[in-house]
Order: sequence, then structure tokens, then C-alpha cells
Amino acid sequence: MASDSDVITATISRSREISGISRSRIYEMLAAGELEWVHVGARRLILIDSYRRLLVKLKAADAEAGNRRHPADPAHAGRGDPCRDTTAPPQRALPPGPI
Repeated sequence: MASDSDVITATISRSREISGISRSRIYEMLAAGELEWVHVGARRLILIDSYRRLLVKLKAADAEAGNRRHPADPAHAGRGDPCRDTTAPPQRALPPGPI
């Protein structure tokens, strides 16, 4: 079996698993031409390189817009991981019963 780095295509289901992108959003991106695909029989296979190109494009657009969200970015220096804000109060559970 090929390692993950050797894989060149993925089914819609596998693409969803590896990218974290919803199935409906994947179909939208295919229709918009943001992702490349091929038909093999009845199967639609997404080219993994098209994911890589899309991510590079999105990262460049984010950087151009000044959207630096990654904790390793200098914009976050000394502020910790913004994705794991432990200073926020814990959420209270809703009481049982009808709302």
C-alpha cells in the first residue's frame, strides 16, 4: 500500500477526511474549478496536488489581507495559542427540561 505522501488522488469521502472540509464545500470547490478532478469509471477522484495549490493560494491571500492566525506567526508572539484560550470562563450546562 502506498504511503500518504505517495497518494496522488482521493475520493470525495477520503478528501473530506484528510482535509476537514465538508462534503458540500468540496463539491462547491469542484464546481468552481478550485479543485481539479478526474473521472475513473464512475468515481470522481480529486488530484491531491490541486489541494496543495489551493492551500498555497489561500495562505498567500490570508497573508496579503493581514490575517495571521497561526500561533507561530510573529503577530501572536507572547500571546500563546489563540485556539486554546484558557482565560475564558467555562461554559455552563443548560438546565434539564424544555427550553
